[in-house]
Order: sequence, then structure tokens, then C-alpha cells
Amino acid sequence: MDYKEEFTQLIEENRLEDARILLERHKLYASEEPFYYGNMGWVLNHMERYQEAEVFLRKGLVYFSEDGWLYSQLGFSLDRQGNIRDGLDALLKALQLGFDEPWLHGEIGWCYKELGDLKNAVAYFENGLLDDARNVWLLSQAAEAYYGLGDKETAEEYYVKSYRILPDEDARFDLARFYKACGEYDKEIHILQEIQHTHYQDWKEFELGFAYFQKDEPQEALLHLLKALELGRDDTSERTLLGDVYRSLHRIEESNEQYNTSLEYFEKALNKETDTYWIYQEMIWIAHKQQDWTKKLQYLDRASEQKKDDIWLMFHYARCYSDLHEHVQAIEACEFCLQHGEEGREMQDLYAWNLGRSAQAEKAIAVLNKRIERFGGEAWNFSELGWNYTQLEDYKKAIRCFKKAYDLEPKNPLNCSMLGWCNLRLNQLDAALSFLLEARQLGRDDGWLHSAFAELYTEKQKYAQALQHYQKALEQGYNEDWIKKEIAQLEELLAQENAKA
Repeated sequence: MDYKEEFTQLIEENRLEDARILLERHKLYASEEPFYYGNMGWVLNHMERYQEAEVFLRKGLVYFSEDGWLYSQLGFSLDRQGNIRDGLDALLKALQLGFDEPWLHGEIGWCYKELGDLKNAVAYFENGLLDDARNVWLLSQAAEAYYGLGDKETAEEYYVKSYRILPDEDARFDLARFYKACGEYDKEIHILQEIQHTHYQDWKEFELGFAYFQKDEPQEALLHLLKALELGRDDTSERTLLGDVYRSLHRIEESNEQYNTSLEYFEKALNKETDTYWIYQEMIWIAHKQQDWTKKLQYLDRASEQKKDDIWLMFHYARCYSDLHEHVQAIEACEFCLQHGEEGREMQDLYAWNLGRSAQAEKAIAVLNKRIERFGGEAWNFSELGWNYTQLEDYKKAIRCFKKAYDLEPKNPLNCSMLGWCNLRLNQLDAALSFLLEARQLGRDDGWLHSAFAELYTEKQKYAQALQHYQKALEQGYNEDWIKKEIAQLEELLAQENAKA
């Protein structure tokens, strides 16, 4: 048996290191043909020793500059080192020199995919599949590229085909991740439940927990997440998702416990990582979920030391100051975002809301009108417009705005309440009573509503009913000074009526 036959046998037995040693022993034949350098590169590539492979392949190309196989192996070693563009050039050179195999087309497609050129990626994956239609790697890579192009139907077809050819854990992972990305959680759950390998059970249980949570089945999600934790899945994603699930179940104390554990893990990561900005982003978002605005502000301040005047941070500064009712600071943060290109509907809404709470009703109205013209109006926008018109005491315009909000959300008691209150301001008592009663039927029963009823019954000279509603307003914590004055006046009026009787 000559050394080439022995080498082939060692490769068939997957004895790569022995094959490499055999080649070294026959190095004296290296310059006679590409066999030595090409196979040394191939072996080292398969051993993931890419830099060493590159050295041998470049030496081989000095002797055999027109060998397509050497270029194909060089391209592979380069792209696996992260040098995608040079790797692609070498792979295309191999093709140009006549080396034409399915895996080469696949590797070229992979390079294009990594560079974001998905159309070319698909073209080369399809070229490879013409001669190797059952290659599961080519199928899964093509599926990923099709998904990136927005062709979910073809992507699913290829993932499923790959899975049916070789239903191993890799194929299940690919299919499960695809269904997760598409939001098809029932299909994802079905595939996840087929994963049996013990090494992946904690990952499987976590993904099942995520899927059930997305399906709005938090109790089922909790069972899987606790199982994942029991199996050793204990990281920030696990703890944060547990916090989300507990919060959706209104188990706030347990939710905060999980969130705080996640924050502790992130604090430890801050001491280990050099790039910490993304960690602060996660911490800021957790504090936001906890609705702990003071904590969130502290994280924002720490993050801004790393990345000052960052648009994402300023957006959350605006939200945080708004939630803290620090309207001046919120407005400043909103204006920074608007000046730097963040002009989405959420920013416009946030800006308008804080302007309205800062005695800048006219400016708030202008922002809201611009927002509605650009993005269309939602019930909240029209309601907020109405509220700002009430600050200007323009109750007719306020009624028109609240009516638009009412038409969009007829079951929202706030809109009925404000329609009632505005009609009351215009002394349109019957309309006011109708809307206030509707608000109560829709479930509103707070101190403010009782005070509005009291004002209305006072205007109708039904003093006893008015007094009852003012007293209920106080009982429900609506302790406005003016109410106490109104009660005193009503008691005096009732006393006068009783004296006359």
C-alpha cells in the first residue's frame, strides 16, 4: 500500500492526526504535485487549525498557482478565521479554475450570507443543491437566507426537508428557532418536545417556557422555566423571563426577586466584561419592568458615563423622567431625541404628554396634531388633545376631540367622563349627566367622578344628591380643598331649605 492509499484509509477512519503525521513523513514529495499541500490544508481545516492550514496552502500555491482545490481549501481556512472577503475571493478563484463541487458553492453562499448579500447567497446554495439535493447543511443554510429575504414559505420548506432527511438535534434546533422567529409557537413547541438529548434539556425547557409565555399561558411557562432552573439553567435570561412570568401572574414579590437576581448577575458581569454598555441596557430595561424609576435613573446615569448623549439612553431618560413626573427634564430629553432623528410616534406622544403637564398646552396641541397627521390618530391622542383644550378652557374643541376618542374606544370610561365634564362646563346638563352615567356603567367609580356628579346635581339644585356625591368623593380619597368648601355651602343651603319647610 503506497502512502496515498494509506492516507485515504486513515481519513475514512477519521484518524486525522495520524493522517497529518503520515503526510509529514512524505514531505519530500511536496513539490511534485498538489497532493501534499492540499491534503495537509484539508486535514488541518477539519481539525479547526485554520492558521496552520493557511500557511501550508499558501506554500502550495507558490508551486501550483492554478490549482482550484488549493484555492478552495485556502478560502475555507480564511473565512473560518473571520476573513470573509479574502476567503470569498479565494473560493471564487477556485471556481474560476474549474474546481466545481457542491460544498464549494455552499461555502461561497455562506460567505455571501455572512456579508449580508442574501440574494447571491441563495443563488450559490441553490447551485450546490442542484448536485447534492439531500445535503442538510446546504438546505439549512439556504433556508436561513430565504428567511432573511422575507420568503418564510421557502425557508420553512427547506428546514422541514432538512429535518426529514436527517431528524437529528441540529435539525430540530434549526426548525425550532425558525418557528420562534416566525412567532409560530405551537409548531415550535411540537419540535422542542421531540428533543431528547440530556445535554440540551435545560435549553429545551427554557425555550418551552418562552414559547408558552408568548402564547399567553404563563402558568405553563412557569412550570417549564422552573424545570430549566432545576436542570441548571441559571443565567440572566432565565431569571429575567421568570420575572416576566411572575409579573404576568400578579406575583409581584416573586417577580422582583427574580429580576433582582438577574441584576446581581449583570453587576458581576460588569466587573468582567470590557464592553459594558449592553449590560447597562439590560439592567435599565429590567428596572423599567419593575417600575422602579429611581433605580432605572441610577442605571441610566451609570450607563451615560460609558456612552454620553446616546440616543437610546436619552429616549429612556425621557421615559424615566416622565414616569417620575419630572416634566422639565423629560421635555429636555425628548427635545434632544427629536433633534437627533428620533421622531417616532412614541417619542411624539411622550413629548406631548409632558408638555401638557408643564402648562404648555398650545405647544402640546401642535405636537399632537403633527403626530396625528404623520402617523394617524389613536384614541389616546385625541383624548390628550381634548385634555389640553380643557387647559385652555376651550370646551367645544375639547368635546370634539373626546368624541373622536370615544368613537375609537367606546368602552373606555375616561372618554365618557371627560365628555360629561366638558358638557358640564358648558352648562349642557342633560348631555353631561348622560355621559357621566355611562362612565359609571363602564366601571368608573372614583372620587373624581363623584365630584363631577356633585357639581352637576348642584347646578340642577338637587343639593342632597350633590352632598352625597361629594362625601363619597372624600371617602374615596379625592381630598380637594374646594370640595370641603362646596360641602359647607351645600349644608348651608340644605339647612335653609329645611328651615323654609
